[in-house]
This record gives sequence, structure tokens and C-alpha cells, in this order.
Amino acid sequence: MKRATPVILAILLGAIATAAGMGVFLKLANDDRARLGAEIETARAEASEALRDKERIAQEANQKVQSANDEVANAQRILQQLEEEQRLLVDAKQLSKPSARELRGWQSTFSLPLGLSLFLPPRTSIETNDAQGLIAITQAIATSTGADARWLSVTRYDERRDQELEQSFTTSTPYAYLVNGRLVIGRIGTMVDQGSLALFRVQRVATSTHLLWIKPTAGLLGSGNGIERLLGTMEFAE
Repeated sequence: MKRATPVILAILLGAIATAAGMGVFLKLANDDRARLGAEIETARAEASEALRDKERIAQEANQKVQSANDEVANAQRILQQLEEEQRLLVDAKQLSKPSARELRGWQSTFSLPLGLSLFLPPRTSIETNDAQGLIAITQAIATSTGADARWLSVTRYDERRDQELEQSFTTSTPYAYLVNGRLVIGRIGTMVDQGSLALFRVQRVATSTHLLWIKPTAGLLGSGNGIERLLGTMEFAE
């Protein structure tokens, strides 16, 4: 027994040393596994961030390209409008302010919100003159029950409204005038449920500023071309 004791102690010490060594090895292995796991997560996060950066850069590049394309298209549109305006300036009929004799009885009317003035013929009055627009009515018609007395409307330009009214013409003839440095472009004709009507837009440097419609009631605007007489009285603040 005494002879076996050293052997047994040696075996126990060896086992303890082996166990200690295994513990250290397992500890190192676990540490390496945790470190590798953290490195993998970091790599995944960096890869995800790089992918997001790549997508963001691509999106920003696409937006810049689209913005550049829009600017080019807008510049081309403005250039076409300017070319069309130059052509119209050559062909447009210039209207001068009518003489005092032609405007006898007419009243000067100002619209500060719209930045314009014009003369209105006798037997008419202002129904509205504010930021929404200038509307004139015929006094004689205004006394008739249920009748629409409006014969003139001047508003800031509204492309949608302009297109709606233009599409309502059954027959029409185009006209282009030059009034105090502004192009006045439009049509005179017949509209569904409206009878005779004149529709014009005021334009300057390829930008439409005002929209007008006029009902040329018989005799209201005087003899001759009353619409041209009315348009010739317009003056603009700018």
C-alpha cells in the first residue's frame, strides 16, 4: 500500500494538472470564440453600413441626375417659350391707348393686388376688386332676375382655368396683341352655354401673369372693335 501511494499521488497530480490545463485551454477557446463572434458581428455591421452608404450614394446620384435632367428640360421649355414669344412679338398687333373721345364716359379702374389698371365703359360697375380678381358687371343685366351680369373677369394667371375655358370653345379665332410691352394672347369665339366670349392671357418674358375673359355684350364696348379698345386701356405696374 505504501508503495502504491506515490503512484496514486502521481496519478492524481497528473489528473489535476491535466484538468487545469484543459480548463485553461477551454477558457482560451471560449475567449477566442467570443472574440471571433464579436469580430463577425462587427464585420456584418460594417458590411451593412457600407451597403447602406452605397445605396445612399446611388440614390443621391440618381437624385442629382434627375434634378439636372429637370433643369435641362425646364431650360429647354423656357427657351421654346422665349422663341415663341419672339415670334409672337413680331406678329402681334400693337394696341395704343384709345383717344379721350373714344373713352368718353369710361371710368379708370385700378387693381392694386393684380398690379394693373384699365378703363371700363358706361353702364357697368365693379362687383369684385380684391386679391382674388377684378369682376365687372353690366348694370342693365344685373337688374334682371337670375341673369348673369358678369362681362369681364381679370385674375392672376391660372393654367388649369385657362385650359378649361379654352377647351369650352366650339369655334374660335386666335389673336395676339402687344399692349404696353406685354403680350396679350388668346382667342375670340363661341363657347358652350356661354355664347360669344374672348379669352386672353397676359404674358411677359415667357411668363403668364394674368387671365382675362370678356363677354362682348352688344354695344357695351362702343362701336368698332370694342375688345381691342378695352385691351388698349390696360396698364401694368411692372
